[in-house]
Amino acid sequence: MHSATDTIEIEATPEQTWRVLSNLRRLPEWYVPAQHIKILTDGPVREEWQFVLAVKTLSGLVLDALGTVKEFNPQAHAITWRGQAMGIAGDSRWQVVPAGNGGARINHTFQGQGWLMFLSQKLGRNRLTVRKRLENLKRLVEQEKSVQ
Repeated sequence: MHSATDTIEIEATPEQTWRVLSNLRRLPEWYVPAQHIKILTDGPVREEWQFVLAVKTLSGLVLDALGTVKEFNPQAHAITWRGQAMGIAGDSRWQVVPAGNGGARINHTFQGQGWLMFLSQKLGRNRLTVRKRLENLKRLVEQEKSVQ
């Protein structure tokens, strides 16, 4: 099992941050390397909610990854989903916690296995991808906050 963990401070409340993070329909807006999403489960996001995320690999191939929400805890502002595609299976875990001055901090861990995950880890891409996801999410949350 390979993993990478990172955190980022957000200039928005935990509730504002959670609202964007937990809306999985918006993953292609910030979740690297998502291209587009197809929702498989009707209704709101919850445990066992499923989707297919088209993801672009390092080689440029676009794979369909089946995603299943394993944990959805609005009170703790925590969500984990498992993605599976050819060559990779991994868990993407997120938690929003209060930070100083009314802001929020997002903790993100991505851990997985398979030959694509092994390659990503060896090339140092896993750590960079985790960081890029956090930066993209931060930018999106802060943009939405400034519009409200």
